[in-house]
Amino acid sequence: MQREGDPPSGPAYVGWLPATFKTPADQQLPRPKEQWWQDFGSEELNTLVETALTNNFDLRVAIARVSQTRAQADIVKSAQYPTIDANVRYGIQGPTPGPGYAANTSQWSSQPLWQAGALVNYEVDLWGKKGFDTKSAFSQALASEFNRQAVALSLVGDVMTVYFQVVSLNERIAVSERNLEAIRGVGRGLERRVELGDATLIDLSQQLILQNNTDALVTGLKLQRERAINRLAALMGTTTSAIKIKAKSVEEFTAPVVAPGLPSDLLCRRPDIRRAEASLEGAEADLLAARANLFPTFAITGGGGYGSFLLSQLTMPQSLFYNITSNLVQNIFDAGKRRAQIQLASAKNVELLEGYANTVVGAMRDVEDGLSSVALTAQAYAALNDSRNRAQRLAVMSAKVVERGGMDYVQLYEIQRTVIASEDAAVSARGDQLIASVNLYKAIGGGMKLENDPCVGGGSLPAANADWIEKANKADSVFGSKPDFVVSPKGQVSYRGTTAPLPGSGTKALESPMIPRESLVNIQSTPVIQESKQ
Repeated sequence: MQREGDPPSGPAYVGWLPATFKTPADQQLPRPKEQWWQDFGSEELNTLVETALTNNFDLRVAIARVSQTRAQADIVKSAQYPTIDANVRYGIQGPTPGPGYAANTSQWSSQPLWQAGALVNYEVDLWGKKGFDTKSAFSQALASEFNRQAVALSLVGDVMTVYFQVVSLNERIAVSERNLEAIRGVGRGLERRVELGDATLIDLSQQLILQNNTDALVTGLKLQRERAINRLAALMGTTTSAIKIKAKSVEEFTAPVVAPGLPSDLLCRRPDIRRAEASLEGAEADLLAARANLFPTFAITGGGGYGSFLLSQLTMPQSLFYNITSNLVQNIFDAGKRRAQIQLASAKNVELLEGYANTVVGAMRDVEDGLSSVALTAQAYAALNDSRNRAQRLAVMSAKVVERGGMDYVQLYEIQRTVIASEDAAVSARGDQLIASVNLYKAIGGGMKLENDPCVGGGSLPAANADWIEKANKADSVFGSKPDFVVSPKGQVSYRGTTAPLPGSGTKALESPMIPRESLVNIQSTPVIQESKQ
């Protein structure tokens, strides 16, 4: 059970995830590969995606934020260690006897003062506050990395979706223009027949209406294509003139089918879920840091070096000086500021906890939508493709009947409308099927690489965290202290003797071994969701 005011711990609160998805899926199908867009079988698409991953400005912003948060994590980590500053000083002081001791103006002489030394400042982390701050900073850095992955996943999905829309529109325009030419040919024939008295003006008017409607359809499709190309250019970080789509038909692509895995896999596969979890774990550390702030701070300041009125004697033994002071500070009155900070951090935890759960629910919905869309769009395309084939055969047969005069123009008009609608619907359905496959890939996290990831168990330390921890341990060795962080082969991190997995692994935040949680003041705040028993 979790007491009131405690930070929520890990994804234990998503124990209500179902064992399987509602929509049946073959788990024997292949899982997505890292460059999952290649499964659609288009070199042109592969080039567009890779260009977007290089040039897209939103992704570049996300990458820059990763660098910022990593640097911020290093800054926060450095606060756990002493600061050492070199100091070289030159000054002139007078009067020589000292202030108030000059008997007359003749003693108002001055003399130089030379000093060289070092200053050391160190705040001892008695209650683990700086460790919690470091944990929070590392979690936020990890969250920014998952945000970069989420932006990249969304970008790839958007580029593929818009690309398939452009290709679909190109084909629909080509089909509609071909049908428009056929309709115009029928219209010209009707005009001659009206002149000969073999057709009525009503027949001709109906044909001209169909011609105008088809012409307007082509115009509307061209407008949609221009807008889609403009959006594709923006996603790729380039201008519209640089976009040249060579694909002519949506039939050129493969609509891959992929195994979605289990609902619990989403907790590791979806970068937006991992981002929400990392942010939550950072907030947990913030809450523990706020609690530790209730306790006294202990700082040590020291300095030493050489000082002399004569530069030639600066390095003589008698010129040596030093000082050391310690400072223990316990707040007595701050008008409730520190307790309010704890309540703020606790409320932030609740907010992020609810946000995490909402993200998981949204991910479940995305996968269910994706699975059902893939299945249903495939059925719809099969039916509409059959209708298109029948309509095309009907058009060929009706043309022969018309030539023999065995069909009135009302029937011909309806057949033409059927052909136009069937061909356009079939192309649209194929495009929808491809886009449904893209959305399913996005819903299950694309090809997010999970090798050596502690989230899935049995992995080693991710490279980004290994980097930071190596830096932290090197800093420890400079001062001859034991490393703060020790990493086990399974990716478990021991911080100052307390074992805890890395951020994003779905477990409790680090706690200081120097102060038991029972001794922390219990702050009344909004109750958080209790841990579910696993």
